[in-house]
Amino acid sequence: MFVFGVIVLPLPSRWRRAMFKFASSSPLVAKALNTLRIIFGFIFVLFIDAINRLQRITENEEESHHDHNYEVSIKATKFYAQRNLYLTGFTLFLSLILERTSSLVIAMLKREEELEDAKQEHASSTQDQDRLNTMETSYKNKITALKVEVEELRKQEKDMENLKKQIMQQTEEYNRLVDRYEALKQKQA
Repeated sequence: MFVFGVIVLPLPSRWRRAMFKFASSSPLVAKALNTLRIIFGFIFVLFIDAINRLQRITENEEESHHDHNYEVSIKATKFYAQRNLYLTGFTLFLSLILERTSSLVIAMLKREEELEDAKQEHASSTQDQDRLNTMETSYKNKITALKVEVEELRKQEKDMENLKKQIMQQTEEYNRLVDRYEALKQKQA
């Protein structure tokens, strides 16, 4: 009953986890559990013995004896056999409840740990996703800025080409005018 009370006691989950981790990994606790299983085996044998005694007493009780002391003795023996039956049966029942409750609590603690791990992993993945979204946004902004810069450079390149064409045209016009001037100069001379 003490162990059952400790198992169902509303303790903080850290304490409960520490307690059950100790219980599940300690060799001393494993030896104690094996000893308890052996004891519960003996109690099961006592339970079977109590059932057999109760059946024998019930069969002997059906024989009618008029001796008052004998009847009192039979009733006392029957009372002790019934008491032993109830005690051993209740002890076995409590051992089953204790085993099932402890396995459920351990399973619950494992699921809580898995849930906390999943929450931490989710939080980590959310942070990673936020970081990736931020990086993606910054890269998109950089790409947009670079596209604008490329457009400006293309405009400058077009302006440079136009300027080169103008220079070439002016150079051709200058050369033509120089040639004409030279031709007029030679006509005059």
